[in-house]
Order: sequence, then structure tokens, then C-alpha cells
Amino acid sequence: MTLQSLLFFLSMMSAPSVQSRLAAADVPGADVVIAHHEVHTTVAATGASTVMEKKLYKIQTPKGAAQLSTLRFDVDPNTNAVDIVSVSLCWSSGGCRTIQPEVAMVPQPAGWILWRFFMKIVSLPALEPGMGLEVTTRKRGFMIAYLGADEEQEFVPPMKGHFYDQILFGEDPYPVLEQEYILVMPAAMRLHVREYNGPIASSSSYTSTTTTRRWVMRDLPAFEHEPMMPFPSDSLPKIVLATVPDWQAKSRWFHEVNEKQFEPTPEIRAKVSELVRGITARDQKLAILTRWVANNIRYRGFSMGKSEGYLLHAGSQVFEERAGVCKDIASMLVTMARAAGFTAYPAMTMAGARVEDEPADQFNHSVVAVKNDDGTFTMLDPTWAPLDRYVWSWAEREQHYVVGTPQGGVLERIPASMPADNLLRFVMSSKYKDEKTLLLKSKLEGRGYSDTVLRRAIGYAPVAERDLLGAEFGRKLSPQARVTRFTWTDPWKFDAFVAFSAEVETPAPYYRVDGDFVWSPLALRALPEFDRLLPWLLLRPNPARRHPVLLRSNMILELEETFESAKPLTVRSLPESQPVRTSVAGFTWKVTVEPRRIRFTARLELPSRRVSAAQYASFVDTIAAFARLDRLSVRLEVGK
Repeated sequence: MTLQSLLFFLSMMSAPSVQSRLAAADVPGADVVIAHHEVHTTVAATGASTVMEKKLYKIQTPKGAAQLSTLRFDVDPNTNAVDIVSVSLCWSSGGCRTIQPEVAMVPQPAGWILWRFFMKIVSLPALEPGMGLEVTTRKRGFMIAYLGADEEQEFVPPMKGHFYDQILFGEDPYPVLEQEYILVMPAAMRLHVREYNGPIASSSSYTSTTTTRRWVMRDLPAFEHEPMMPFPSDSLPKIVLATVPDWQAKSRWFHEVNEKQFEPTPEIRAKVSELVRGITARDQKLAILTRWVANNIRYRGFSMGKSEGYLLHAGSQVFEERAGVCKDIASMLVTMARAAGFTAYPAMTMAGARVEDEPADQFNHSVVAVKNDDGTFTMLDPTWAPLDRYVWSWAEREQHYVVGTPQGGVLERIPASMPADNLLRFVMSSKYKDEKTLLLKSKLEGRGYSDTVLRRAIGYAPVAERDLLGAEFGRKLSPQARVTRFTWTDPWKFDAFVAFSAEVETPAPYYRVDGDFVWSPLALRALPEFDRLLPWLLLRPNPARRHPVLLRSNMILELEETFESAKPLTVRSLPESQPVRTSVAGFTWKVTVEPRRIRFTARLELPSRRVSAAQYASFVDTIAAFARLDRLSVRLEVGK
């Protein structure tokens, strides 16, 4: 038994018994309850860690028994080792029996990233409600972040001598009665640490050689993913810790390990010269280079082995293979920008969650920073720029980042966008073709992220199927609606915003009441729901919502609709405009009637990308009220 294992098991001796924990582990409605979850991490002076983890499950239903019939543990042989130390079946009435389950080491399913990951699949015997399952594992190293080092196969971190981690509480899909994290470190190691998103009980103890810290939370609910939530780290209770002294040290390290990767080859220099020939404007050069990389380097991950997790592939290799993940696509742009005479560096960022102040590894994405004359940076993201008018996606606003520089950079943040930066405008006009058929003409255009969504909707569609996108303009109006014409702006012309235009014939939806003509706006019904264009329209009330909403962007949606009448119209009843405005959403609308014309306008503003759980009800109610504008009705007398 290793020293780390001995310390782990000694810490268990004073803990409550398995039987008492199982007896107390009854949660109505749950299929499985985690009675106890302990993670015990021991850090060596090199920064390498050994993690002993123990979970005690209680099965409450047959469905829960089926869910635990197999267990999965992810493994990257280059950077970590995972051992199944023990598996026991237990009963609250007393006693545990250690079993030897079948363990299979198989490749993980892979898609765009082929990094030769494996998984250990543990197959268990038949389980029954009321039974307990206790699983103990040992893990050394981190996924794709650590290097194999000496003959003893100790996993030494890239920043040798440093340790960092982020621990979430309550991320299991089952209720957890008690979760604790214990960290044992050499006494000489200094630690930056902070708890977020709720109080976490903590304690510390010391010996002459070690420091032990312990965090505990109890009665954690099962984690359930909620629509449009950011990464769980934004809202679940968590600990962020690091021995790295500051972000400047992290920045310098990132620069040093990757600096040799950006030497341009003669072929790269020739391609850069070809691309920017005759171009003098700085921003135009950067846009041309970013778009070339974005649209010519396919997103595919190939393994380079032990350094895969943090080392950018050489720009020369990416140029030859025309493929890579975000860090390699960034490497290609850094290399080409340097060949064009720019001072460019790679940068780390986090898409989908915030980065806390502690200099731990909280990043999942790599981008490019080009130094300006005043010392600031122009940020470029070629990974998110395919078929995009912009070199930095509007969906990446407010993201934190750290640039890898020789001097060392600090944690910075992309400024927030203004709602008007992401405008979506839908204009529609209609008139009768005959007594039963309505003719509609519409135009949909966007700015910012809305432009990107429209551009990709048409640009990624097979050429032979692009006309089918026009069906969206009539689909919600009537099954008999027919799109007679559909046109679009060339998505590869980045000097113009994308616009769609459609002409539709549909059975007239208006009706008569006691001889009067009743009119309702159709714009909200006819507004297409292209992927990611208006996903927030699908959000539903949830009084138990626990997590915030993260929109792709803040935005403004403008609607304008006119109806032309061949006969004069006189108002019988007209709804009164009632603007709605809250801190997270607001809208205004108006209906005006002229002798032969009805005009409806509406404007919805979503001022912020982030909506807290406390604001969720107000947000959804406002969106629902906006969607109900299609129920407005204007009663009119039709003249002769």
C-alpha cells in the first residue's frame, strides 16, 4: 500500500460506518442516492498528485439498479493512470462484501477529436433496491494536462512544482448527502484558494511537513442540466485553488512552452504574401489572414502524445495537414500574422463560463492576440470565424483571457457588446391576392451575431438545398403556404450583411365577426427559427430553476409589418399599446391604422447575455408576453 493510500484509509477510520450512512440515505423520488463522496488529493513537491476517491451509492429503485450496472472511468494513458482499488456490495442491515468486477479497457467514442483516450468500463453483478455500492479508485495525473516523466512513471505537471484544481460540489446526477474534498500538500507550498457560489464548510490542520485542508457540503440536490445554462462551474458551489503565484507566471509559462511553434516556413511566407498583396490597412490584413485560417484549417484533433493538452502544434505542421483543434488553428494564425510582420501571441480563454481570479487552469479554448502600438491587443479567434463577418465572434463577448507573453500578462476580459450590435430585423408586407389567398413579401437581415447565424444557415447548406430554407417563411403560417420566391445575399461576401427575402402565398388567416374584418399581425408567426437565431423563444417557465441562462448574445429584435387593403378601413376597436420593461428584457409595440393600410411595429431588447436564476421568471414572462403579440386583434369596418 502506498503512503497516499495509507493516509486515505486512516482518514476513514473515524468516519461514520457504511451501515449508518446507508440507513440515513433515503431521498424520496430519487433512483440512487450518494450517501458519501470523498475525494482525497495528496500533492507531491513536483506538483504531481494522487487522488483517492470513494463513493458510496444507495440504490432505491430498479431503475437506479440498472443505472449503476456499469461504471465508466476516463483514462488518457499518456497523462494519467486510473486504478479500481476496490468495489464492495453493502447492506444497511450490516456487512459489506468485496467483489472482483469485470473491468474492460476500451477506446472512448471519438468524433472530431481523435486523442486516443480510453475508458475503463466496470461491469457489476445484478444490484437490488436497498443495496449499497462502494467504489474506491486511485488516479494519478490529469486528463490531457500532465506529462509522463521519470522511470517511476510519476506524472509531473507542465508547470513543474505547481498544483491547481477546481472542485465542484453537486455535479452528480444523484442527490449527495455528504461530499468532502481533502487536500494534503507539502507545508512549503503556498496556495491561492477561494470558495464560490455558496458557503462551503472548511478547516485546516498542520504538521511539520504537510498542510491538510478539508471542505464539506451536505444535502446536495441531484444536478440537472437546464436549457441554455452556462457551464455548471458558473453556478455550482466550487473551490478554485492554485499554487501558481499569479497570472503573469501562468502567462510566461504558456509563452515559453509554445514560442518555438510559430516559425514561418517559406511556403507559409509565400501564402501570406499572396493573401495580403496590395493591402495596406492593418485591420483588413488581419481580417484576411483570420478568414483564410478559419476557412482552410479543418477542425480535427490528432494526437501528438504526452504534451497534447497544452502544447500548440507547430504552424508548419498545421499548414501541411490543414487540420487541428482550437489551439492548432490559433497556432496557424499566430504563425501567419508573424510572417506578415505583426507581433502575435497565443492566448487562453474560456468559452461558456467565467474565469475566477485564482491562477488555476480554467480554460477550454485558445485564441490569438495581436499587439497594438499602444500595448493593448486585438483579439482574433479563427476557430469561431468560419463563415463569419467578424474576426472575434459576438458570442464570445465578456470572455476572460490571458495572453501568453514574454513579460507575462494578466487576466483580462472582452468588453460586453451593446444590444444594437446584434440587431435582427424582420420586415413584412401583405395584401390579398384574391378573397381566399394572402400574398406576403418579407425580408430578414441581421447585424453581429444575427448576421453570423443567417450567413451560416445559407453558407453551410448544400447548394442544391438552399431553396428549402425558404420554406421556413411559410411553415408556421399554414400547411398550405407556398414560398414562390426565396433569395439571399452571397454568404462569402463579407463586405455586406446577409439578408433573406421571401415571397409567400398562404390561405388568408383573417376572419369576419358580425360583418367586421378582424386583423392580427403575422410577423411573429412567419419569423423563421433558424438554428440558434432565437433559441430563447423555446424557454419555458420553471419556478425551480437553479442555474442562470447564458445567451449567445444580447440583441435587439425589430418587427415591422404592413397590410395593404384595396378597400377603405375604419377602426372599430384598437388594442392599447402596453410597453413592458424589466432589467433582463423589454419590448414596445404599436398598431396604426390608415384608410387603406395597417402598420404593426414591435421592438424587443435583451440587454444582457446573462440572466440569473433569480431573474429567470421575469425573463421568461417577458419573452412569453412578447410572443403573444401575434394574438393582437384589430376590428375594422371595411368600406366599399
